[in-house]
Amino acid sequence: MAGAISCKQNEGTDKDVEPSKAESNINKVDPDEALDRRIEETKHLQEQRKEFIDGMLEAGLAMRIENPNSEPFVYVTEPFYLLSRSEQASMMNAIWYYYITEDRNVDELTIYDDATGNEIGTFGRKGLLMAE
Repeated sequence: MAGAISCKQNEGTDKDVEPSKAESNINKVDPDEALDRRIEETKHLQEQRKEFIDGMLEAGLAMRIENPNSEPFVYVTEPFYLLSRSEQASMMNAIWYYYITEDRNVDELTIYDDATGNEIGTFGRKGLLMAE
């Protein structure tokens, strides 16, 4: 067959190549270790996070933001729903990092609707998870 193209690579050398130990560890990042590192790298932002939380309360985006027994929660108000999902996630990220930096027992931030008292979502390592 004239003009045939072979897609075989390394013709004549069909040996398997094993990745080195360093290569095999590249994708194995310990999530707890990564979070600890992120917390240490951003500790200096705690004062700004606290100001942001106070600003949310003053602006009426939330009625309560607390962390009893390492279980932080926020009660959001109607203006919160007018924000984009990205803006909502950014807000919850700031609150979550504020509390997890101060208290490593915090797992996730629970989000409640202030008008109904119903849980409407959470924010944690998996990001913002809102009920539909």
